[in-house]
Amino acid sequence: MARPASKTLTGREAEIMDVLWRMGEATADQIRGELSGDPHDSTVRTLLRVLETKQYVKHVETGKAYLYKPAAERTKAQKAAISGVLKQFFEGSAEQLVLRLIEDEHITPEQLEQLRKTRLKTKKSRSEK
Repeated sequence: MARPASKTLTGREAEIMDVLWRMGEATADQIRGELSGDPHDSTVRTLLRVLETKQYVKHVETGKAYLYKPAAERTKAQKAAISGVLKQFFEGSAEQLVLRLIEDEHITPEQLEQLRKTRLKTKKSRSEK
């Protein structure tokens, strides 16, 4: 039985999206030239079709070639990835994730305080609009 389609990006899909977000638009050959490991042409084209199905990429025909463009912002991919990690490893709890980051010393108390201040400034500027 086939695995259900995931809305999150695989490593190679994320690499392709990084190329498109950076370049704005590119052909499959241009994308392939930017990827690590010299992937086969058909692999890149297959992944681009998968990304279109996931609604991360769109294309327009330009003569014989397709020109691919991001159809989704980087924040969409970030939100999907974080949501998946939260569900899979942290019982849906953002607090558990933050605690893990603090416990593993990836976030210091000072950084956490700076994040809190930044969030408060952002909330204040949104409410003033």
